[in-house]
Amino acid sequence: MISLRNISVKFGETFAVQDVSVAAEPGEFIALVGPNGSGKSSFLKSAAGLIPHEGSSNLASNRRIRAKQLAYLAQNATASGEHKIQNIVALGRTPHIGSLSRLTDVDSQIVKAAMEKCGVTKFKDRVFKTLSGGEQTRVHLARTLATDTALLLADEPVTALDPYYQLSVMEVLREASNEGTTVIAALHDLSLARKFCDRVWVMNSGRLVADGPPDETLTPKVLREVFRITPEGEIAR
Repeated sequence: MISLRNISVKFGETFAVQDVSVAAEPGEFIALVGPNGSGKSSFLKSAAGLIPHEGSSNLASNRRIRAKQLAYLAQNATASGEHKIQNIVALGRTPHIGSLSRLTDVDSQIVKAAMEKCGVTKFKDRVFKTLSGGEQTRVHLARTLATDTALLLADEPVTALDPYYQLSVMEVLREASNEGTTVIAALHDLSLARKFCDRVWVMNSGRLVADGPPDETLTPKVLREVFRITPEGEIAR
């Protein structure tokens, strides 16, 4: 189980995340939702150990060890445009083998499986800059899967993608959770959260305001008070 307790993130005198405590079981697919500025990205970065924060977790404090426990897919992840796809995906094995070591046969099989799951095997010899935005996102997702960790954090992995790529990315994340990985993904599309996720964490103004299955968290009251919309998708007046 992943446990994060009393997590707070502060920028200057302002709290981006304030006293958030959550736990996630192996194989759960959790949507982290909330309006812009609600603290979703800061919470994920704190869980990944990428920014200073208060609180505790059952994840390792040592960065090298934590890199073997979790994989983090950043929002708008980039890569050198001249790098070949298979080499980018292989970077996912770095926490396990180091930056200068060669891939073992086992590592190569893990990289190959990650590319197949994300549908990027056919691009393996192409360079990154020749792919579309949706294809590039799937390459980064494959790199994340290649790390082969118990926890996968994804910060808005479907933002700016067309419907096909949104669904294909969500299906890959769902498959990862079905295989036992705990997946926590920050999402803006509430319909995708309802369709794919087991649980929803709703954040507002840096605080966790709801935690439970989609039908119990994305209620008319929450939609109106947090997202300022009605269940019909209209602006709440």
